[in-house]
Amino acid sequence: MPRAESSARVPCRLVCLSTRGSRRLLGYGSVLLLACGSSEPVSSGTTSGGASAPLSVARSAVRELERSRGLGTEQAEALAVEDLLLAEQLRREAPALARSIERVALAQALARQLYREADAEGVPTDAEVAEITTQRWWEFDRPRMVQVVHAVVVSEAESVEARALAERIATATASATTAPEFETAARAVTAASLSVKVERLPPVTVDGRAIDPDKPPPGGPGEQHFAPEFAAAAQKLERVGEHSPVVRSPFGYHVMFAMRIVEPRQPSLAERRGLLRAEVSQRRALRTHGELLARARAELAPEKSRAALSLMAQVGVAP
Repeated sequence: MPRAESSARVPCRLVCLSTRGSRRLLGYGSVLLLACGSSEPVSSGTTSGGASAPLSVARSAVRELERSRGLGTEQAEALAVEDLLLAEQLRREAPALARSIERVALAQALARQLYREADAEGVPTDAEVAEITTQRWWEFDRPRMVQVVHAVVVSEAESVEARALAERIATATASATTAPEFETAARAVTAASLSVKVERLPPVTVDGRAIDPDKPPPGGPGEQHFAPEFAAAAQKLERVGEHSPVVRSPFGYHVMFAMRIVEPRQPSLAERRGLLRAEVSQRRALRTHGELLARARAELAPEKSRAALSLMAQVGVAP
């Protein structure tokens, strides 16, 4: 079978190590970086675990393993020795792979450093908390919400016929105790030439914002906005299973059935500071990362900048 390296054979132990993926090569990237970047060779010896690596490299490797994996000193020393020896061998026998690992380790180290510096700025400011609260109000400033299934007789203009049909639907659904029963009864009413829609809607606030707080769209709030008349009528429903009278909105005549009451969630400013600290630190780090990228684009020659920018783009994942 053809080999990935044409100029040098990659030792079997190194191949096996690399196939373990992020658990070793990327997880211990900073340890490998220390060895790959060291000007002194790493060799087996008679010290603890069998290493005579430069003390600064060996100690840094052990500290990194203790910190990142929660290992005891003896376990960390044994793993550090193995990683340092393999990293030195990798640098000699597969230099291209060693350079790739070194670059990834640099990116990870920069990500951790940016996050630590951002977190060291302290607790989120009022403005930082307010920004996220506005963006995700259903998590941090949620008023009472009511979810309904409704039947609406579509009529943009006032209509005696449309209201009469809505009243018949209200009568037909009055005994319904579940959403499916309401839907079945509403659809059974003859609409003649009028249009009736029966649908389940997301929870709505008193001011008309509508979103399911348990399933918000992944790309952003994506919230709907319902007519004030509709939202106000929904808020008057006090318990699951309660029916509304006929309600007029700019879209027609509605009859509602309460499916769910979503209680308010409005943590204090101090509580939100604690809940949002990690996210705010992440945002600060990303902002610094963006500034670094901008400077790099301005300072690096285009033909030399692509690799560096690609590595910096990996920064942005908090440790």
